[in-house]
Amino acid sequence: MRILLTGCHVVEPANGEIMKDAALLVDDGLIAWVGPADSYPGESAVDCEIQMDGHYVMPGLWDMHVHLAMTVLKETADEQTVPSETLFSYRRALAFLNSGVTSLRLVGSSPDGVDFAIRNGIQRGDYPGPRILTAGEGIASTGGHGYRGGEGCDGPYEFRKATRKRLWQGADLIKVMVTGGMGGRYETFDAPQTLRDEVAAAVQVAHNAGKHVAGHIASPSGAIMCSEEGVDTVEHGYALDEASLQVMEQNATAFVPTAVVTHDPDYWHQLEVASWAMEKIRRARDSHRRAVALALNSSIEVAVGTDLPTAFMDGTVVTVKEMEIMVELGASEREALRAATVVPAAICGLDKKIGQLKPGYRADIIATAGNPFSSISSLREVDLVIRDGAVVKNDISGHKPVGLPQQFLTGPC
Repeated sequence: MRILLTGCHVVEPANGEIMKDAALLVDDGLIAWVGPADSYPGESAVDCEIQMDGHYVMPGLWDMHVHLAMTVLKETADEQTVPSETLFSYRRALAFLNSGVTSLRLVGSSPDGVDFAIRNGIQRGDYPGPRILTAGEGIASTGGHGYRGGEGCDGPYEFRKATRKRLWQGADLIKVMVTGGMGGRYETFDAPQTLRDEVAAAVQVAHNAGKHVAGHIASPSGAIMCSEEGVDTVEHGYALDEASLQVMEQNATAFVPTAVVTHDPDYWHQLEVASWAMEKIRRARDSHRRAVALALNSSIEVAVGTDLPTAFMDGTVVTVKEMEIMVELGASEREALRAATVVPAAICGLDKKIGQLKPGYRADIIATAGNPFSSISSLREVDLVIRDGAVVKNDISGHKPVGLPQQFLTGPC
């Protein structure tokens, strides 16, 4: 399938440049050509040409901290089962995709393997969906954050064993729970739980397999320990300070702050979250915002992630809301877009394949009517989504494929 986008402005968050009046050719899932429209060679016929009407074209977005099956609904028609979890998770994945989030990093799931099944089905082309990288079930110490009365680990040998189990399942990364969090009733959000030798054991096994490690970490001491032991990304960082951020900077540890978690306590109130969790969220809000602002003012690589039980907040997909908060806390629009494209691809080892609009890269492409470098909120209205070379949404030319990629359609795009 050869798709030609004409009459567009190509946005590159990697270098902060915008190519005006451009054209972009997609061929068999790859970007084949990009440049000024009047230079397009046009030597071969295309299957589909989309007149972009001056839209801004950019790489598809990433959300680096997602739990597809997470919900806080107090009442459901049925008890959660593998079939219901599968349908719920897949529907949420499509909601992200339709909003321009073409890649998801799942950092903890139930032990039934639903996330692996959805990832594998999308990879095979059995059904449409975003690119998914999954850690499988997070690795927690007994009684620690994420422990559900099932498998808990104690000591480095058990952490090694659990890491090897995740790798055997096909995990793309490893998630280690290091401190307490908002969802544990009998723990403070920054309570230390996992010990240094346990973290080191998981990191050693994961890195030997070429996988990166994400750490659920709230406290400065937890961030320092994990950064020194080679954990690749600090997730949340509700209470990080200058000293811990400096160590992360020295060790090139990336930060996925999920600032949206503590941004608006009213959001959680509307979801009827338990009072003890609400209190922790309120208590962490100021320190969390300060930590994110400090990180944005450093050389630490910051990536967009959300960690919410809904795909939407404040009238937009939560991924874009996180980017808006980053801008509010000191990031430029270009930095926020880079944190949702270039940085995640690099963390996941895919920076030579996706995250930029260059020949040879996979064609994960979105488009907005507004310039995202002028206002990141222009991403609230994504009019075109192309995932791996397949058109899944096109509100520009009037044809709306209802979330299905081109190979599932019989007509022109």
